[in-house]
Amino acid sequence: MKKIMTMALASAALLGLSATTVQAGTYNPKNTTAFKINKLNHVTIYKLHLPAAGRLVTNGDVTLKNSMEWTCIPYGKKKNTYYLRKGTYYLTSSKNANVKTAYTRLTKIRKGLETYVETKKNNDNSSLKARKIEIGQKIKAMGEMYNYDSIDYYSFTIDSPQMVTMKMTNNPIYQLGKGNIFSKMDVIMFDKDNSVGGGTMLYPEDFKVNGNKTASQSWYLAKGTYVFSVNTRGLYDFQLTAVPDTRMVPADTEIESLKDTKDGVIATLRDALHAKTYELAWREKGSKAASFTSSSNTTEVSTAPETRYIERNGHKIPVQIGKKLVNGQTYDFVARGVSNPDYIRYGVPETDNYFGAWSKVVEHTYYAPSDATPGAVDLTIAKADNTYHNIHVAWKKIDSAQSYRVAYRQKGTSKWYYEVTDQVSNAITGITRNRSYEVKLQALNGREEGPWSAIKTVFLK
Repeated sequence: MKKIMTMALASAALLGLSATTVQAGTYNPKNTTAFKINKLNHVTIYKLHLPAAGRLVTNGDVTLKNSMEWTCIPYGKKKNTYYLRKGTYYLTSSKNANVKTAYTRLTKIRKGLETYVETKKNNDNSSLKARKIEIGQKIKAMGEMYNYDSIDYYSFTIDSPQMVTMKMTNNPIYQLGKGNIFSKMDVIMFDKDNSVGGGTMLYPEDFKVNGNKTASQSWYLAKGTYVFSVNTRGLYDFQLTAVPDTRMVPADTEIESLKDTKDGVIATLRDALHAKTYELAWREKGSKAASFTSSSNTTEVSTAPETRYIERNGHKIPVQIGKKLVNGQTYDFVARGVSNPDYIRYGVPETDNYFGAWSKVVEHTYYAPSDATPGAVDLTIAKADNTYHNIHVAWKKIDSAQSYRVAYRQKGTSKWYYEVTDQVSNAITGITRNRSYEVKLQALNGREEGPWSAIKTVFLK
Protein backbone atom coordinates (compact mmCIF):
# COMPACT_ATOMS: atom_id res chain seq x y z
CA MET A 1 0.00 0.00 0.00
CA LYS A 2 1.35 3.43 -0.94
CA LYS A 3 1.74 5.93 1.84
CA ILE A 4 3.53 9.20 2.50
CA MET A 5 6.07 9.05 5.29
CA THR A 6 7.28 12.09 7.20
CA MET A 7 10.96 11.60 7.77
CA ALA A 8 11.94 12.48 11.32
CA LEU A 9 15.51 13.52 11.89
CA ALA A 10 17.28 11.13 14.24
CA SER A 11 18.79 12.86 17.24
CA ALA A 12 22.52 13.42 16.81
CA ALA A 13 22.27 11.92 13.32
CA LEU A 14 24.25 14.67 11.64
CA LEU A 15 26.81 13.46 9.10
CA GLY A 16 29.63 15.45 7.50
CA LEU A 17 30.03 15.57 3.73
CA SER A 18 32.63 18.15 2.67
CA ALA A 19 31.26 21.54 3.78
CA THR A 20 27.66 20.57 3.21
CA THR A 21 25.28 19.86 6.09
CA VAL A 22 23.70 16.46 5.70
CA GLN A 23 20.54 15.43 7.49
CA ALA A 24 19.72 11.74 7.75
CA GLY A 25 16.34 10.12 8.04
CA THR A 26 15.76 6.37 8.38
CA TYR A 27 13.04 4.10 7.09
CA ASN A 28 12.56 0.41 6.69
CA PRO A 29 11.00 -0.20 3.27
CA LYS A 30 7.81 -2.24 3.26
CA ASN A 31 6.18 -2.79 -0.10
CA THR A 32 5.91 0.75 -1.56
CA THR A 33 7.10 3.90 0.20
CA ALA A 34 6.95 7.50 -1.06
CA PHE A 35 8.66 10.62 0.25
CA LYS A 36 9.73 14.05 -0.96
CA ILE A 37 13.24 15.48 -1.23
CA ASN A 38 13.42 19.27 -0.96
CA LYS A 39 16.88 20.32 -2.03
CA LEU A 40 17.62 23.78 -0.61
CA ASN A 41 20.93 24.66 1.02
CA HIS A 42 21.62 21.16 2.21
CA VAL A 43 21.54 17.60 0.94
CA THR A 44 19.09 15.20 2.51
CA ILE A 45 20.27 11.60 2.82
CA TYR A 46 17.76 8.88 3.53
CA LYS A 47 19.09 5.85 5.32
CA LEU A 48 17.54 2.63 4.05
CA HIS A 49 17.79 -0.57 6.03
CA LEU A 50 17.07 -3.72 4.04
CA PRO A 51 16.19 -6.57 6.42
CA ALA A 52 17.05 -9.14 3.71
CA ALA A 53 18.52 -9.28 0.23
CA GLY A 54 16.06 -7.74 -2.17
CA ARG A 55 15.16 -5.76 -5.24
CA LEU A 56 14.68 -2.02 -4.77
CA VAL A 57 12.92 0.03 -7.44
CA THR A 58 13.06 3.85 -7.32
CA ASN A 59 12.03 6.75 -9.47
CA GLY A 60 13.66 10.12 -10.01
CA ASP A 61 17.30 11.08 -10.27
CA VAL A 62 18.71 9.41 -7.16
CA THR A 63 22.01 7.91 -6.03
CA LEU A 64 22.33 4.89 -3.77
CA LYS A 65 25.47 3.99 -1.80
CA ASN A 66 26.34 1.42 0.82
CA SER A 67 27.95 2.13 4.18
CA MET A 68 31.41 1.94 2.55
CA GLU A 69 30.53 4.70 0.07
CA TRP A 70 30.38 2.30 -2.87
CA THR A 71 27.90 3.50 -5.48
CA CYS A 72 25.23 0.94 -6.39
CA ILE A 73 24.52 0.16 -10.04
CA PRO A 74 20.95 0.72 -11.29
CA TYR A 75 19.55 -1.59 -13.98
CA GLY A 76 16.73 -1.62 -16.47
CA LYS A 77 15.82 0.77 -19.27
CA LYS A 78 14.91 3.44 -16.73
CA LYS A 79 18.04 2.73 -14.66
CA ASN A 80 15.99 2.56 -11.49
CA THR A 81 16.23 -1.05 -10.31
CA TYR A 82 18.80 -2.28 -7.78
CA TYR A 83 19.57 -5.79 -6.53
CA LEU A 84 21.03 -5.49 -3.04
CA ARG A 85 22.27 -7.58 -0.17
CA LYS A 86 20.89 -7.27 3.33
CA GLY A 87 22.24 -4.14 4.99
CA THR A 88 22.16 -0.36 5.22
CA TYR A 89 22.15 1.96 2.20
CA TYR A 90 22.04 5.73 1.74
CA LEU A 91 19.84 7.42 -0.88
CA THR A 92 20.33 10.98 -2.15
CA SER A 93 18.98 13.11 -5.00
CA SER A 94 20.74 15.76 -7.03
CA LYS A 95 17.58 17.89 -7.26
CA ASN A 96 14.13 18.35 -5.78
CA ALA A 97 12.30 15.10 -6.27
CA ASN A 98 9.27 13.12 -5.23
CA VAL A 99 10.82 9.74 -4.60
CA LYS A 100 9.03 6.43 -4.53
CA THR A 101 10.64 3.12 -3.62
CA ALA A 102 9.35 -0.41 -3.92
CA TYR A 103 11.16 -3.23 -2.13
CA THR A 104 10.75 -6.97 -2.71
CA ARG A 105 12.67 -9.74 -1.00
CA LEU A 106 14.76 -11.79 -3.40
CA THR A 107 13.32 -14.98 -1.93
CA LYS A 108 9.98 -14.02 -3.52
CA ILE A 109 11.36 -13.44 -7.03
CA ARG A 110 14.49 -15.55 -7.18
CA LYS A 111 12.93 -18.25 -9.37
CA GLY A 112 12.96 -15.70 -12.17
CA LEU A 113 16.57 -14.73 -11.45
CA GLU A 114 18.23 -18.14 -10.99
CA THR A 115 18.20 -21.22 -13.18
CA TYR A 116 19.12 -23.22 -10.08
CA VAL A 117 17.61 -21.73 -6.94
CA GLU A 118 20.38 -21.71 -4.38
CA THR A 119 19.61 -22.12 -0.67
CA LYS A 120 21.71 -22.75 2.41
CA LYS A 121 21.13 -26.51 2.13
CA ASN A 122 21.17 -26.62 -1.67
CA ASN A 123 24.15 -24.62 -2.87
CA ASP A 124 27.04 -24.99 -5.32
CA ASN A 125 29.81 -23.43 -3.24
CA SER A 126 32.22 -26.32 -3.88
CA SER A 127 33.59 -28.02 -6.97
CA LEU A 128 32.20 -31.25 -5.48
CA LYS A 129 28.73 -29.68 -5.71
CA ALA A 130 29.18 -28.25 -9.21
CA ARG A 131 25.90 -27.85 -11.11
CA LYS A 132 25.79 -30.04 -14.21
CA ILE A 133 24.85 -27.94 -17.21
CA GLU A 134 24.51 -28.61 -20.92
CA ILE A 135 26.22 -26.96 -23.86
CA GLY A 136 23.81 -24.35 -25.23
CA GLN A 137 21.87 -24.01 -21.98
CA LYS A 138 21.22 -20.42 -20.87
CA ILE A 139 22.04 -19.95 -17.20
CA LYS A 140 20.93 -17.13 -14.87
CA ALA A 141 22.39 -16.88 -11.39
CA MET A 142 23.32 -14.69 -8.43
CA GLY A 143 26.63 -14.59 -6.60
CA GLU A 144 27.18 -13.66 -2.95
CA MET A 145 23.73 -12.17 -2.49
CA TYR A 146 23.18 -14.15 0.73
CA ASN A 147 25.47 -14.82 3.67
CA TYR A 148 25.70 -18.53 2.75
CA ASP A 149 26.44 -17.88 -0.92
CA SER A 150 30.04 -17.74 -2.20
CA ILE A 151 31.80 -18.95 -5.36
CA ASP A 152 29.53 -20.86 -7.76
CA TYR A 153 30.71 -24.00 -9.60
CA TYR A 154 29.42 -25.58 -12.81
CA SER A 155 30.44 -28.66 -14.78
CA PHE A 156 29.87 -29.76 -18.36
CA THR A 157 30.87 -32.71 -20.54
CA ILE A 158 31.87 -32.86 -24.21
CA ASP A 159 32.12 -36.18 -26.07
CA SER A 160 34.63 -35.06 -28.72
CA PRO A 161 37.31 -32.38 -29.16
CA GLN A 162 35.55 -29.02 -29.09
CA MET A 163 36.15 -25.31 -29.07
CA VAL A 164 34.06 -24.25 -26.08
CA THR A 165 33.08 -20.59 -25.85
CA MET A 166 31.56 -18.89 -22.83
CA LYS A 167 29.61 -15.65 -23.28
CA MET A 168 28.85 -14.05 -19.94
CA THR A 169 27.18 -10.89 -18.70
CA ASN A 170 28.16 -9.51 -15.31
CA ASN A 171 25.61 -7.42 -13.39
CA PRO A 172 27.43 -6.47 -10.18
CA ILE A 173 25.85 -4.57 -7.31
CA TYR A 174 28.40 -1.76 -7.22
CA GLN A 175 30.20 0.49 -9.67
CA LEU A 176 33.81 -0.43 -10.40
CA GLY A 177 35.82 1.82 -8.11
CA LYS A 178 38.86 2.08 -5.91
CA GLY A 179 38.73 -0.53 -3.17
CA ASN A 180 35.66 -2.18 -4.68
CA ILE A 181 36.55 -5.76 -5.52
CA PHE A 182 33.04 -7.00 -6.20
CA SER A 183 32.37 -5.32 -9.52
CA LYS A 184 34.99 -7.60 -11.11
CA MET A 185 33.98 -11.13 -12.06
CA ASP A 186 36.53 -13.97 -12.15
CA VAL A 187 35.81 -17.11 -14.17
CA ILE A 188 38.30 -19.95 -13.67
CA MET A 189 38.26 -23.06 -15.87
CA PHE A 190 39.86 -26.41 -15.00
CA ASP A 191 39.45 -30.03 -16.03
CA LYS A 192 37.86 -32.77 -13.98
CA ASP A 193 38.32 -35.69 -16.33
CA ASN A 194 40.76 -37.67 -14.23
CA SER A 195 41.31 -38.20 -10.51
CA VAL A 196 45.00 -37.28 -10.79
CA GLY A 197 45.02 -34.67 -13.55
CA GLY A 198 41.67 -33.28 -12.44
CA GLY A 199 41.75 -29.75 -11.14
CA THR A 200 44.59 -28.71 -13.47
CA MET A 201 44.05 -25.14 -14.63
CA LEU A 202 43.49 -24.50 -18.32
CA TYR A 203 44.84 -21.53 -20.24
CA PRO A 204 43.61 -18.93 -19.84
CA GLU A 205 43.37 -19.83 -16.18
CA ASP A 206 40.74 -17.15 -15.73
CA PHE A 207 39.16 -14.23 -17.47
CA LYS A 208 37.60 -11.18 -15.93
CA VAL A 209 34.41 -9.29 -16.69
CA ASN A 210 34.89 -5.83 -15.22
CA GLY A 211 31.81 -3.86 -14.23
CA ASN A 212 28.44 -4.12 -15.93
CA LYS A 213 29.35 -5.65 -19.30
CA THR A 214 29.39 -8.75 -21.48
CA ALA A 215 32.55 -10.65 -22.38
CA SER A 216 33.46 -13.99 -23.93
CA GLN A 217 36.30 -16.48 -23.85
CA SER A 218 37.11 -19.73 -25.68
CA TRP A 219 38.94 -22.90 -24.67
CA TYR A 220 40.04 -25.72 -26.97
CA LEU A 221 39.39 -28.99 -25.19
CA ALA A 222 39.56 -32.73 -25.64
CA LYS A 223 36.53 -34.83 -24.80
CA GLY A 224 35.88 -35.11 -21.08
CA THR A 225 34.32 -33.34 -18.11
CA TYR A 226 35.31 -29.82 -17.10
CA VAL A 227 34.54 -27.56 -14.16
CA PHE A 228 34.57 -23.79 -13.88
CA SER A 229 33.96 -21.37 -11.05
CA VAL A 230 32.28 -17.95 -11.10
CA ASN A 231 33.21 -15.41 -8.46
CA THR A 232 31.19 -12.20 -8.36
CA ARG A 233 28.78 -10.24 -6.20
CA GLY A 234 25.53 -9.63 -8.02
CA LEU A 235 23.52 -11.11 -10.87
CA TYR A 236 25.07 -12.76 -13.91
CA ASP A 237 24.10 -14.93 -16.86
CA PHE A 238 26.05 -17.02 -19.35
CA GLN A 239 25.82 -19.59 -22.10
CA LEU A 240 28.33 -22.17 -23.34
CA THR A 241 28.53 -23.03 -27.00
CA ALA A 242 30.80 -25.61 -28.63
CA VAL A 243 31.88 -26.53 -32.13
CA PRO A 244 33.98 -29.54 -33.17
CA ASP A 245 37.68 -28.74 -33.52
CA THR A 246 39.94 -31.71 -34.25
CA ARG A 247 42.51 -29.78 -36.30
CA MET A 248 44.65 -28.73 -33.36
CA VAL A 249 43.38 -30.57 -30.28
CA PRO A 250 46.15 -33.06 -29.44
CA ALA A 251 45.37 -36.74 -29.87
CA ASP A 252 45.44 -39.07 -26.88
CA THR A 253 48.80 -40.07 -25.43
CA GLU A 254 49.84 -42.70 -22.91
CA ILE A 255 52.70 -43.31 -20.49
CA GLU A 256 54.91 -45.95 -22.12
CA SER A 257 57.54 -46.15 -19.35
CA LEU A 258 58.71 -44.54 -16.12
CA LYS A 259 62.43 -44.53 -15.33
CA ASP A 260 63.80 -43.75 -11.86
CA THR A 261 66.74 -41.35 -11.60
CA LYS A 262 68.43 -39.66 -8.66
CA ASP A 263 66.37 -36.52 -9.39
CA GLY A 264 62.97 -38.20 -9.84
CA VAL A 265 61.17 -40.00 -12.64
CA ILE A 266 61.46 -39.58 -16.41
CA ALA A 267 58.23 -40.47 -18.20
CA THR A 268 58.36 -41.57 -21.83
CA LEU A 269 55.08 -40.79 -23.58
CA ARG A 270 53.54 -41.91 -26.83
CA ASP A 271 53.71 -39.22 -29.51
CA ALA A 272 50.37 -37.42 -29.91
CA LEU A 273 49.35 -35.73 -33.14
CA HIS A 274 49.15 -31.91 -32.85
CA ALA A 275 50.89 -31.86 -29.44
CA LYS A 276 53.65 -29.25 -29.23
CA THR A 277 54.34 -29.99 -25.58
CA TYR A 278 53.50 -32.72 -23.08
CA GLU A 279 52.32 -32.37 -19.52
CA LEU A 280 52.82 -34.90 -16.72
CA ALA A 281 50.75 -34.79 -13.51
CA TRP A 282 51.27 -36.84 -10.36
CA ARG A 283 50.43 -37.12 -6.70
CA GLU A 284 50.82 -39.63 -3.89
CA LYS A 285 48.64 -42.70 -4.30
CA GLY A 286 45.48 -42.33 -2.22
CA SER A 287 45.95 -38.59 -1.76
CA LYS A 288 43.22 -36.07 -2.57
CA ALA A 289 45.65 -33.16 -2.68
CA ALA A 290 46.21 -31.16 -5.85
CA SER A 291 48.57 -32.84 -8.27
CA PHE A 292 52.03 -31.58 -9.25
CA THR A 293 52.78 -31.03 -12.92
CA SER A 294 55.74 -30.57 -15.22
CA SER A 295 56.02 -30.17 -18.97
CA SER A 296 58.42 -30.72 -21.85
CA ASN A 297 58.50 -30.02 -25.58
CA THR A 298 59.51 -33.66 -26.14
CA THR A 299 57.81 -36.94 -25.29
CA GLU A 300 60.15 -37.33 -22.30
CA VAL A 301 58.94 -35.43 -19.25
CA SER A 302 60.85 -35.32 -15.96
CA THR A 303 59.48 -34.74 -12.47
CA ALA A 304 62.80 -33.22 -11.40
CA PRO A 305 62.24 -29.77 -9.86
CA GLU A 306 63.61 -26.87 -11.84
CA THR A 307 63.67 -23.10 -11.59
CA ARG A 308 62.22 -21.02 -14.38
CA TYR A 309 61.98 -17.25 -14.60
CA ILE A 310 59.06 -15.01 -15.50
CA GLU A 311 59.16 -11.32 -16.34
CA ARG A 312 57.20 -9.06 -14.00
CA ASN A 313 57.54 -5.28 -13.92
CA GLY A 314 60.90 -5.49 -15.63
CA HIS A 315 62.30 -8.05 -13.17
CA LYS A 316 62.98 -11.76 -13.56
CA ILE A 317 61.22 -13.69 -10.81
CA PRO A 318 62.24 -17.31 -10.12
CA VAL A 319 59.42 -19.88 -10.08
CA GLN A 320 59.99 -23.37 -8.70
CA ILE A 321 58.39 -25.98 -10.96
CA GLY A 322 57.65 -29.48 -9.67
CA LYS A 323 58.59 -31.16 -6.38
CA LYS A 324 61.19 -33.77 -5.51
CA LEU A 325 59.78 -37.29 -5.23
CA VAL A 326 60.13 -39.21 -1.98
CA ASN A 327 62.12 -42.43 -2.17
CA GLY A 328 59.88 -45.44 -1.53
CA GLN A 329 56.64 -43.47 -2.07
CA THR A 330 54.00 -44.73 -4.50
CA TYR A 331 52.53 -42.20 -6.95
CA ASP A 332 49.80 -42.09 -9.60
CA PHE A 333 50.88 -40.55 -12.92
CA VAL A 334 48.88 -39.24 -15.90
CA ALA A 335 49.91 -37.31 -19.03
CA ARG A 336 48.41 -35.29 -21.87
CA GLY A 337 49.42 -33.33 -24.93
CA VAL A 338 49.12 -29.53 -25.17
CA SER A 339 49.39 -27.51 -28.36
CA ASN A 340 51.59 -24.73 -26.93
CA PRO A 341 54.57 -25.19 -24.59
CA ASP A 342 55.01 -23.29 -21.35
CA TYR A 343 51.59 -21.67 -21.33
CA ILE A 344 50.37 -19.14 -18.81
CA ARG A 345 51.97 -20.40 -15.63
CA TYR A 346 55.39 -19.44 -16.98
CA GLY A 347 54.25 -16.05 -18.17
CA VAL A 348 54.04 -16.80 -21.91
CA PRO A 349 51.15 -14.81 -23.47
CA GLU A 350 49.64 -17.52 -25.68
CA THR A 351 46.30 -16.88 -27.38
CA ASP A 352 45.25 -20.34 -28.56
CA ASN A 353 45.91 -23.42 -26.44
CA TYR A 354 44.48 -26.85 -27.14
CA PHE A 355 44.42 -29.61 -24.53
CA GLY A 356 44.44 -33.33 -25.09
CA ALA A 357 42.71 -35.80 -22.80
CA TRP A 358 44.52 -37.16 -19.75
CA SER A 359 45.92 -40.66 -20.18
CA LYS A 360 45.06 -43.65 -18.04
CA VAL A 361 46.57 -43.68 -14.54
CA VAL A 362 49.90 -45.44 -14.11
CA GLU A 363 50.87 -46.43 -10.57
CA HIS A 364 54.60 -46.36 -9.80
CA THR A 365 56.77 -46.56 -6.67
CA TYR A 366 59.84 -44.36 -6.92
CA TYR A 367 63.23 -45.73 -5.83
CA ALA A 368 66.32 -43.61 -6.30
CA PRO A 369 69.24 -45.59 -7.76
CA SER A 370 71.31 -47.01 -4.86
CA ASP A 371 72.61 -50.37 -3.69
CA ALA A 372 73.86 -49.44 -0.20
CA THR A 373 71.93 -50.84 2.74
CA PRO A 374 71.00 -48.08 5.20
CA GLY A 375 71.81 -48.35 8.88
CA ALA A 376 69.49 -48.60 11.85
CA VAL A 377 67.45 -45.59 12.92
CA ASP A 378 65.98 -45.09 16.38
CA LEU A 379 62.45 -43.85 16.96
CA THR A 380 63.34 -41.17 19.49
CA ILE A 381 59.86 -39.65 19.91
CA ALA A 382 56.50 -41.38 19.76
CA LYS A 383 53.79 -39.54 21.66
CA ALA A 384 50.08 -38.78 21.42
CA ASP A 385 48.88 -35.36 20.36
CA ASN A 386 45.52 -35.42 22.12
CA THR A 387 44.64 -31.93 20.87
CA TYR A 388 44.62 -32.94 17.21
CA HIS A 389 44.08 -36.66 17.90
CA ASN A 390 47.14 -37.98 16.10
CA ILE A 391 50.47 -39.56 16.99
CA HIS A 392 53.65 -37.53 16.61
CA VAL A 393 56.85 -39.45 15.79
CA ALA A 394 60.38 -38.11 15.27
CA TRP A 395 63.96 -39.37 14.87
CA LYS A 396 67.47 -38.24 14.03
CA LYS A 397 68.64 -38.18 10.42
CA ILE A 398 71.17 -40.78 9.35
CA ASP A 399 73.48 -40.22 6.37
CA SER A 400 72.81 -43.61 4.77
CA ALA A 401 69.05 -42.98 4.38
CA GLN A 402 67.21 -41.25 1.54
CA SER A 403 63.82 -41.64 3.25
CA TYR A 404 62.07 -43.35 6.14
CA ARG A 405 59.15 -45.73 6.50
CA VAL A 406 56.86 -45.41 9.53
CA ALA A 407 54.73 -48.45 10.39
CA TYR A 408 51.82 -48.45 12.84
CA ARG A 409 48.97 -50.70 13.93
CA GLN A 410 46.36 -50.83 16.63
CA LYS A 411 47.69 -52.90 19.49
CA GLY A 412 46.31 -56.42 19.45
CA THR A 413 45.86 -56.48 15.65
CA SER A 414 48.15 -57.98 13.01
CA LYS A 415 47.86 -55.54 10.09
CA TRP A 416 50.49 -52.82 9.79
CA TYR A 417 49.95 -49.54 7.94
CA TYR A 418 52.83 -47.66 6.33
CA GLU A 419 53.77 -44.08 5.54
CA VAL A 420 56.94 -42.88 3.79
CA THR A 421 58.61 -39.52 4.28
CA ASP A 422 61.96 -37.86 3.61
CA GLN A 423 61.58 -35.70 6.71
CA VAL A 424 62.69 -36.54 10.29
CA SER A 425 59.19 -36.39 11.79
CA ASN A 426 55.68 -37.46 10.89
CA ALA A 427 52.12 -37.16 12.14
CA ILE A 428 50.05 -40.35 12.05
CA THR A 429 46.47 -39.24 11.41
CA GLY A 430 43.08 -40.82 10.76
CA ILE A 431 43.31 -43.15 13.75
CA THR A 432 40.75 -44.03 16.42
CA ARG A 433 40.71 -42.34 19.81
CA ASN A 434 40.90 -44.23 23.12
CA ARG A 435 43.08 -46.91 21.57
CA SER A 436 46.69 -48.04 22.00
CA TYR A 437 48.94 -48.12 18.93
CA GLU A 438 52.29 -49.74 18.18
CA VAL A 439 54.78 -47.76 16.08
CA LYS A 440 58.13 -48.66 14.48
CA LEU A 441 60.55 -47.13 11.99
CA GLN A 442 63.09 -48.14 9.32
CA ALA A 443 65.44 -46.28 6.97
CA LEU A 444 65.29 -46.62 3.17
CA ASN A 445 68.04 -46.10 0.59
CA GLY A 446 66.76 -46.75 -2.91
CA ARG A 447 65.17 -50.20 -2.76
CA GLU A 448 67.36 -51.21 0.17
CA GLU A 449 65.72 -51.38 3.61
CA GLY A 450 67.36 -50.97 7.00
CA PRO A 451 66.38 -52.88 10.16
CA TRP A 452 63.18 -51.98 12.01
CA SER A 453 63.51 -50.01 15.21
CA ALA A 454 62.16 -51.21 18.51
CA ILE A 455 58.36 -50.94 18.78
CA LYS A 456 56.90 -48.18 20.92
CA THR A 457 53.37 -48.15 22.28
CA VAL A 458 51.26 -44.96 22.41
CA PHE A 459 47.79 -44.47 23.88
CA LEU A 460 45.63 -41.91 22.08
CA LYS A 461 42.92 -40.26 24.16
